[in-house]
Amino acid sequence: MMFSNEQLQALIEGKITGDTFPYNTYNNQEIEAHIRRLFHRLNRIPNLICEAEWNHFGSGYASFVEFFCYRKEDVTVVTEKYGMQETKTNGIIIDISRLAAVAIMGEDERHKTIRMETNEEVGGAYGTLLDGTHRLAINKNFHRIAEKLKQALEEFDYELLEDEKLNQPLPFQTKIPTVYRRPNQYLVLDAIFYWED
Repeated sequence: MMFSNEQLQALIEGKITGDTFPYNTYNNQEIEAHIRRLFHRLNRIPNLICEAEWNHFGSGYASFVEFFCYRKEDVTVVTEKYGMQETKTNGIIIDISRLAAVAIMGEDERHKTIRMETNEEVGGAYGTLLDGTHRLAINKNFHRIAEKLKQALEEFDYELLEDEKLNQPLPFQTKIPTVYRRPNQYLVLDAIFYWED
């Protein structure tokens, strides 16, 4: 599925588009429930842990829900000192659109600092798929997991978008509420997946 200019503009305006359930209901609660069912399905994949960002990264509005999925063996302890533990986790990000039945997927490396006594997360660093479509690649270590994730997306009628289509310049002038790119540099990606802080 590739979107028409009219559909892209509707997505930029935060309008739901699509003819598959639940997007054809135009009901935010139905869509959120569908995404939650997908999240639970992903967490049933053996040896996979998936975390979700449901709350628009703490502020603003995100046109997508972000999942981060990894295996226990993808978590490495970098250092332990002064009662703190720093870990590095390699995994896969999946961004699921709240406005259309589409998703993107790519790798990320996340860092966490945890107070060991309380297991409280006190710091961290992570990437995003939105800072460039070069991020939408999966290396061979993750191919088997990626196949299982793709299968679950298909079961829930989500189309995984190709980076060649997303990487094209947006074919019309508009204003997108995004923190990732300036107006004269918008890509098709920015019309579908955006976060306004």
